[in-house]
Amino acid sequence: MDHAYLGAWMMIAIIFMIVVGTAIYFLPSVIAYSRSARNFLAIFLLNLFLGWSLVGWLGSLIWALVDDKKEPAPAPFFPAPAPPTLTSAPAPIAYCPQCGQSVGPADQFCSHCGHPLQQ
Repeated sequence: MDHAYLGAWMMIAIIFMIVVGTAIYFLPSVIAYSRSARNFLAIFLLNLFLGWSLVGWLGSLIWALVDDKKEPAPAPFFPAPAPPTLTSAPAPIAYCPQCGQSVGPADQFCSHCGHPLQQ
């Protein structure tokens, strides 16, 4: 087997191990970020600087798994005023003196019998 061919495969294997090792090393930070952990920055810094030790890596992993999620942003101190609502007074009910059917207050003639209405 050619040494150049074997060397290329060794480089691919080394690069693959570096990528997988980096992904495993930062796994606690990825978990904390995906869970929107409240203490994400602290977990990331612990993972970054002490993750090389097994205790630091396990500590950041456990912290990432048990940390609470961020609370939603608080409501403003003074709530926004409610939008104005359109309220209309109920229209007065009028009745035709001829047929007794209800008519609108602005009608000049009854829509049922045609009788002229007084204003």
